[in-house]
Amino acid sequence: MSRNDPIRLVVIGAGLVGQRHARHAFSHQDFDLAWIVDPNEARQEMAQQLECRWAASLEDVPAGDCDAAIIATPNADHLPSGLTCLARNWATLVEKPVAETIASGEKLVSAFEVAGLPLLVGHHRRYHPSFDKANEMISSAALGPLISASLIWAVRKPDSYFKAGAWRRDSDGGPLLINFIHEADLMLGLFGPVDEVQAMVSSHARGSTVEDSAAILVRFASGVIATVMLTDAALSPWSFEGASGENPTIAETGISSWRIGCTAGSFEFPGLRVWTDAQGDEGDWSRPLKDETIETAKVDPLHEQLTHFAQLIRGQVDKPKISGRDGLEALRLVEAVRTAARTGQPYFVDQTLSTSNAV
Repeated sequence: MSRNDPIRLVVIGAGLVGQRHARHAFSHQDFDLAWIVDPNEARQEMAQQLECRWAASLEDVPAGDCDAAIIATPNADHLPSGLTCLARNWATLVEKPVAETIASGEKLVSAFEVAGLPLLVGHHRRYHPSFDKANEMISSAALGPLISASLIWAVRKPDSYFKAGAWRRDSDGGPLLINFIHEADLMLGLFGPVDEVQAMVSSHARGSTVEDSAAILVRFASGVIATVMLTDAALSPWSFEGASGENPTIAETGISSWRIGCTAGSFEFPGLRVWTDAQGDEGDWSRPLKDETIETAKVDPLHEQLTHFAQLIRGQVDKPKISGRDGLEALRLVEAVRTAARTGQPYFVDQTLSTSNAV
């Protein structure tokens, strides 16, 4: 593959997210969608629409047909499929979580590091310009030192979502590993290392073996405290997807789901509605506030992620925006939440639990 040739890509797994990846790759100038791999024979029709080949198994795809892969299979498959891609010398974008367990994730990440092959983890929300702006506001203390944050992720997933994949009712299919891990990555990127986690979970809404709701308290090394309310069983306007409109399967609300508090003002995220003293002074609870919204470009983060993936493969950027190690940090925070909930005790997190972009 020369520097200007399209990158021949295989998308492994054509579920909800995999189908979006395939359609983006089909229309992206840097990629040539070569294969879709999915055991569901109905995906042959999709492959025909996208002018590529279909295979039921990755073993049916010749190694020489592709330069890169996107893994969008159930979590337990990320390690075996990832190692197969590595053996074929394919640069790989693996959907979050990087793997089903920390041990599997460590094995996958280490293998790619030893081989010197690009591995990018699909925490796509960092590609929103609003993330960069929020990071800038916090790191520059534009509103004073950061104090606290309150996050809500509350949606009602339809029954068809669970019928389409029985694994979504099992231990790795709950909202902690599927949805909270996105919030975890953003918190690590914006707020830095974590000291302590407390949590409670519940599965009373569906009675499954996996949680459908969680309440989480996180204390960061900086002293910042964040609360998170998480559920996939309650109809509400509060989710990052609803606020940003990034996911076509989730209705856009335009209502931010994060509140971030600083000493001289606060802001909503991802909408970036900023509240400060009405007179431009230090302010306190006795004084009126004013608000303004910082406008940022609206992008499709999966498209932006693909562009970055292409740049990474071609050596146009030095390192992945979200590395395998970054993906592991988010997974470790999820596991810390699970441990705290299971034991009913605070979980004190090792100080390596931070990402390369953390403030």
